[in-house]
Amino acid sequence: MGESRKMPQSREGRRLGASRQQEILALLTRGQAVAVGEIAERLGVSQETIRRDIRTLEETGLLRRVHGGAMPSGAVDLTARRPVVERMDVARAAKQAVARAALPLFAEGMNVFLGGSSTMLLLAQDLAQSGIGLSVTTNMIDIATAFAAQPRCGVTLLGGVLKPATHTLVGPEVLRALDRRVFDLAVCGTSAIHARHGCLGPSEWHAAIGEALATRADRIAVVADHDKFLRSDAHQVIPFGSLHALATDQAPPEAIKEALSTAEVRLLLPA
Repeated sequence: MGESRKMPQSREGRRLGASRQQEILALLTRGQAVAVGEIAERLGVSQETIRRDIRTLEETGLLRRVHGGAMPSGAVDLTARRPVVERMDVARAAKQAVARAALPLFAEGMNVFLGGSSTMLLLAQDLAQSGIGLSVTTNMIDIATAFAAQPRCGVTLLGGVLKPATHTLVGPEVLRALDRRVFDLAVCGTSAIHARHGCLGPSEWHAAIGEALATRADRIAVVADHDKFLRSDAHQVIPFGSLHALATDQAPPEAIKEALSTAEVRLLLPA
């Protein structure tokens, strides 16, 4: 009996620790070092607790300890935090190559979900001009507009709270709408591709929509240029085990190539 009473407490402790460690990673998403004292104050725990968490996260490769604090283990893609109108011209040629690489994923009559990002918008523009008949669902206003004039494409813009910087609709309304839909294919962007943790994103919202799509889409694909390889971010959005295909502009580093092969993820490169 004594042992049975201790086990739930141990599990609860691990759960709280994991939640706290996720918050620590979220504090590092600007790509800068954060002091132990600052983290402890924000999370309402002792500095020693934070030091233990930092050691644990360093052992798993999710951050790097520095004197008095911690910083991300890899470069965080700060471009992902900028407004989408600014991101469109960052590495535009690489993003256009990614969009071309992703085109073979689509076929006539497919029911698809397209997530919002600058690379996704370029892909949507290519698809709209391709003449392929698609049923498109999206949470990005610009993507819906790209398909609006195409008579062979139907488009559904999911409702939600408008996020001006990204021109996307977010929040529980989007997740509720997704729960009533199914897709042949869901395609999204990502801010980082980690050899161990897969496709990452900067917020809990990105993780939530990734989780929802994993249950509603027959296949999930990610589009990302080579700058996203070996970067880091705070939240796992799509693990390699849930991914069907990755479209990119250059062959990935060996560690990521091996992880993709192990998970049987299709790698798409420009012709």
